[in-house]
Amino acid sequence: MPRAVLAIVFLSASTISSPASADTGVTAYYVSATGDDSNAGTSPRKAWRSLEKVNATTFKPGERILLRSGDSWTGRLWPKGSGAAGRPVVVNRFGMGHKPRIVGGGQVGEAVRLFNQEHWEIRNLDVSNAAPAGSVPGVHLADFRGIAVLGDNGRTLNHFLIDSVDVHDVTGDIRWIGGNPANNTPGVTWGTGWDRSKNTGGIVFRTTVPDIAAPGAAPTVLNDITVQNSTVKNTSFANIAVKQYTGDAPGAVRTGWGERRTADDTRFRPHTNVTIRGNYLSQGGTGYGGNGVYLTNVRGALVERNVVKQVAVSGIETYAADQVTVQYNEISGTRHAQGSADANGLDPDIATTNQLFQYNYLHENGDGILLCACRDSVNFGSAVVRYNVVTGSKRWNLHVAQSTGSYAQVYHNTFYSNEAPNMVSGYANGRVEIRNNLFASGVAASFVQGANLRYEQNGYSTGLVPSAGDLTAVTGEPRFRDPAVSGPYGDERTGPRLKTARGFALNRDSLFADAATLVIDRGGRDYLGAPVATPANLGAFDR
Repeated sequence: MPRAVLAIVFLSASTISSPASADTGVTAYYVSATGDDSNAGTSPRKAWRSLEKVNATTFKPGERILLRSGDSWTGRLWPKGSGAAGRPVVVNRFGMGHKPRIVGGGQVGEAVRLFNQEHWEIRNLDVSNAAPAGSVPGVHLADFRGIAVLGDNGRTLNHFLIDSVDVHDVTGDIRWIGGNPANNTPGVTWGTGWDRSKNTGGIVFRTTVPDIAAPGAAPTVLNDITVQNSTVKNTSFANIAVKQYTGDAPGAVRTGWGERRTADDTRFRPHTNVTIRGNYLSQGGTGYGGNGVYLTNVRGALVERNVVKQVAVSGIETYAADQVTVQYNEISGTRHAQGSADANGLDPDIATTNQLFQYNYLHENGDGILLCACRDSVNFGSAVVRYNVVTGSKRWNLHVAQSTGSYAQVYHNTFYSNEAPNMVSGYANGRVEIRNNLFASGVAASFVQGANLRYEQNGYSTGLVPSAGDLTAVTGEPRFRDPAVSGPYGDERTGPRLKTARGFALNRDSLFADAATLVIDRGGRDYLGAPVATPANLGAFDR
């Protein structure tokens, strides 16, 4: 076992500790734009004034930092100290009015920052970090984030709750892992590798090392992350991102912590217990937006009941992740941006295992669902995709890119598009089972074939040519209840409007009713929560 290390920390004169709660009974510190840093900060009338005062204070477990509603500060909020289990340090607001604003203004890497700290809760802030636009598009983009939880101390850091915040207008740059650097444009860089890519965004959780040439023996792991009830809009690269360090930059020593060479790779040390719930994520007002949720290097995650609208690349993507459930999300309007290859709603990507994508509503996206266990050197991956409704895709509805050793099950989904030329596209060197789905289209959409692609008992609307391997295919008019749905769709006020998709439920006289084959561990309930009968309907709706 490694020897324990005694850390001795020397505090500068500018680091001011708050009074102990046991001595003064004070657990809240107030900050107001009309306050005074010479005040005690212990009541609204004795409020502090500046972020500098807050940032120079080391807070103790259970204490609160309360910013006055309606006020605004420019710069960075970085209070020091940590909470403890059951006694987090809480940042919140007091008084009536708009959420207090923290405006980074492109002068700081993060408008709100935590570094090697734990047990923090951040609530009810309005956060931005946009640099003034330059004369050349993109030149004002840089290494910016709105809220960032960071670390490099080689420990497990616990409990981070971000609740009811509004993060917007973060002008981070775009750095892609691969690609040709000759294609670089202002603010967009190609071929930067893993550690130097995809680090900007609205809310970012990321750990690194203090010295890339001597990274130490253990990673910094974040445990118990929650982002909920928040809006994140017009940010670069991601709305919400979680990422671990690998050591692939020039001059770095590779650690293996954020990489995953096998399904049981003992060097893989991901972040744990992540929840992304009830958020509104949009990139409709920026040309530099990327993923809505970029969830990488995690084990044990839940992404549910989010509205993801008009983002680029992917609505929700998992990468090098294990035990992730993505459910009850509404995703629409994804598009290609800044040279991205993808524009999908959902993507269980490379080195992902035990992925469950269910009960999601995808509509009017560039692409539908991407199964991308697509790196030949990573010969594993497992995903279940079930009870999703995918409508209005532009290029393809389901794309499989599965390497040898991967396994994906796609069943009881409804795919409907009058535009996409590909119903199922891609290739499968790994095993893919496609059964009990309902495919409907007004165009002659194609189905990719292959020895490892197993089609069984799927439904095909009139005009579609069933997959040659689907010997039990059912073909006919779907008899949807109302396929001409046009809303209402989810927004930041309502959350997901999943019931809008019920127009794609079947009438009882449909040929596809009661036509499904039995699937082991089929989930028990359909898209709308009704118990799944035996025999079940084809597609996502059973009743």
